Amino acid sequence: MKPLLVLRVGYMERYEGPATITGGGAYIAANGVGGEVFNFKPSRGKCYGYAMSLHFAGLNLRFLDNTRQWREGDELADVDIVFIARKPGVGQVVVGWYRDSTVFHKQYRVRRGAIPGMKETMRHFLCVADADSVQLLPEDERTFVVPYAPAGHKGFPGQSNVWYPEHHAKQPGVTNFIKRLQKYISNTSGVPLVPDEIDEPARSGKGGRGRKPDHAHNAAVESAAVDVVWNYYEAAGYRLKSVESENAGWDLEARKGFQTLRIEVKGTSGLSIYFELTPNEYSKLKQHADQYRVCVVCEALLTPRVHELLPEQIDKGWHLVSKEQGVHVPLMERIAAIGAEIAREGQTN
Repeated sequence: MKPLLVLRVGYMERYEGPATITGGGAYIAANGVGGEVFNFKPSRGKCYGYAMSLHFAGLNLRFLDNTRQWREGDELADVDIVFIARKPGVGQVVVGWYRDSTVFHKQYRVRRGAIPGMKETMRHFLCVADADSVQLLPEDERTFVVPYAPAGHKGFPGQSNVWYPEHHAKQPGVTNFIKRLQKYISNTSGVPLVPDEIDEPARSGKGGRGRKPDHAHNAAVESAAVDVVWNYYEAAGYRLKSVESENAGWDLEARKGFQTLRIEVKGTSGLSIYFELTPNEYSKLKQHADQYRVCVVCEALLTPRVHELLPEQIDKGWHLVSKEQGVHVPLMERIAAIGAEIAREGQTN
């Protein structure tokens, strides 16, 4: 397989010039602009990619190919680069990629011109690719979530904006994630893969491109997740009861002494935390916040990992947090409606 590199940038809609950009670190917060604002704007058939590396040191190509002796400025061709960013209200997601790009060892190169609003007079870049090999995903298709190391995913992208996947392949889950990511960017239409390949529920997209959910697989994941959570609380000394068939707004009740917990279980087949609460579940969460728990079991069918999340009301919104695991999940409310034609005045059946 070709070398794979992941670069984190600030979040934008188009990356075709200065515009609203968020989540890109202290420089962007202070200046409102960054070097990545032109990452997906073609120039004479090429796209030039930028990300802020630690101490502006550039890329260490030994982490992509350790068979060569690299000197500053040396080039490596045929590298696939995935750009990720922190999408507001969602988390770290894939926003686009360069296929068959060229990268440079410990060196930023310079283009003509300057970026309005930046102190530097030069436009730096870390990589370059043919514009025909570049894909920027529309915002509604940025659904491939990338695990975040500080949230308990050791070996995955953390504070650094540069991640060398193969360098961390021995960490649990990284090798499978690399395979899913490589398969995803090979699907150049940008249509999300089926749920067990990208850790998310299937979604319908424009043009009828949505995938049908695998109900048998989903049922197996949920069943395994409930078993894992049952054992988790039982090991902690709780007595459990299933209320899954009672439409209570939670799946399990756990009692220990005078304490009763209402536990909603969510299972995923991948590494990332992603779930939906029904209106009833969300209502009960707010009503019983002190006793309510949302337990998300990642990789439920492989090596289950339980995230016990507690509701907290922050400002005007609700969040689920695990301070021990460093997990913070904001809850995004959705409003739905149904439209049905009714008889007009004077109209009969």
